[in-house]
Amino acid sequence: MKKLRYTTRALAAGLALTASSTVMAAVSAEKAAQIGLTGTPLTPLGAIRAGNADGSIPAWEGGIATPPAGYKQGDWYIDPYADDKPLFTIDAKNYQQYADRLMPGTIALLKKYPDTFHLNVYPSRRSAALPQWHYENSVWNASRTRFCDPPPGPDREYRCLDTSTYRPGVAFPIPNNGAEVVYNHTMYFFGKSYVWRGYAFNAFADGTFAETVAIERSLLLQYMTPEEKPKDPLFTGNGGAMWCRSSEMVEPPRQAGSMYGGCNYFTSQDFSAYLYVPGQRRVRKAPEIGFYDSPSTGSDGLRTADSTTMFGMTGDEEWYEYSEPQRKEYFIPYNSYKLAAPENGDFKKLVMRGHLNPDPIRYELHRVWAVEMRLKPKYRHLSPHRVVYFDEDSWAGAAGEMYDAGDQLWRVQEAYLMQFYEVPMLSFWGDNHMDIINGRQSSNNTFFNVGAGRGGSPPDFVNPPDSAYFTPAGLRKYGVR
Repeated sequence: MKKLRYTTRALAAGLALTASSTVMAAVSAEKAAQIGLTGTPLTPLGAIRAGNADGSIPAWEGGIATPPAGYKQGDWYIDPYADDKPLFTIDAKNYQQYADRLMPGTIALLKKYPDTFHLNVYPSRRSAALPQWHYENSVWNASRTRFCDPPPGPDREYRCLDTSTYRPGVAFPIPNNGAEVVYNHTMYFFGKSYVWRGYAFNAFADGTFAETVAIERSLLLQYMTPEEKPKDPLFTGNGGAMWCRSSEMVEPPRQAGSMYGGCNYFTSQDFSAYLYVPGQRRVRKAPEIGFYDSPSTGSDGLRTADSTTMFGMTGDEEWYEYSEPQRKEYFIPYNSYKLAAPENGDFKKLVMRGHLNPDPIRYELHRVWAVEMRLKPKYRHLSPHRVVYFDEDSWAGAAGEMYDAGDQLWRVQEAYLMQFYEVPMLSFWGDNHMDIINGRQSSNNTFFNVGAGRGGSPPDFVNPPDSAYFTPAGLRKYGVR
């Protein structure tokens, strides 16, 4: 495959990298007046409220804030746009006429798999909606939220949030720089808690794959009221836990019973994690979990810890320098209800050579925040150069590109976004991390419908998990012996 380098098609030419030693203040009251609940140029989350010039992206009108008629809590999701038909299909033969709205990673997939990869493009539906309290707090944050001043140390300017200036919502809805964009995404709204039994795959270049199953549990304490937050010291240190996560491997058998739990904090992004190892029957501190390019759990080394949601801030120091963020219009997976339907939950039909079956995947034109990142000289990472794309209506990660040490395009990432209207929030139903060089691919444990015929169910965002799952004592209690 020809060596692919980052081009001006992804971001405007001449992006200047911001000096990560500069901490930007909150925006002025005048600038913050652009954001509001209604009648303002920007939505409460900082997205452009209006549609685009040619009408291919509509105005945001509130999204799907309540479930459609007939939906019941715990059911598989009803597709609100089931009657939509594709507007056109982009493939290896015609992609050049759409090249200004295709990310470099998408173009690379079209070139590498000309006979099997394509994009079915549907009408753009701005379905993203969040709770009213989140909107109100995000508007309040726009002119107030700041990082800690002074920062806790070198390369930690964006690792500590001044909680006296923040309310639960988007911290920087009008971002000053790329670091604030990435921070917004790292902490994007994912409900207050969840529990799910998720399915994933690790695939070889010929399309054969191994399935993994994990039970994922999370508490997003940054969005909880004081009464809802657990009181264990694990959750109250370092300015308070922002989010806590626990993962329990179910399959394959050789990994079954392995379980970890831990938290990230307002004053530190160094994931404080503990691991229960069944073979040793003990709990140990696990600093490698969630740390930059450590292998992501269950990924067979095909995903890095910091690419779980395309990219997220990890570690206590910032290793990357960020470009000035740019709003771009790209075709991305969106409103993936067809992919999430029980009848499409079969990896044997979904996993193809090098990519997923494109037929059940819906692509739409949306505005995204595009941020380019380059590794600081004193650090080392498997991907010293990467680009990430965040949905402007939700701050969820939509896609990403990772480059290797030779600056060759290496991994192409997609997240299959949709509105979880019962929460409400917009996030991903399955994702894929495709190695464009060796043809392998891997997903997170978020294809829930793969378990539809064997007792599986959609994620539970209503009943919080026991907080003990995140503590060392709790891991000992729940660990399989």
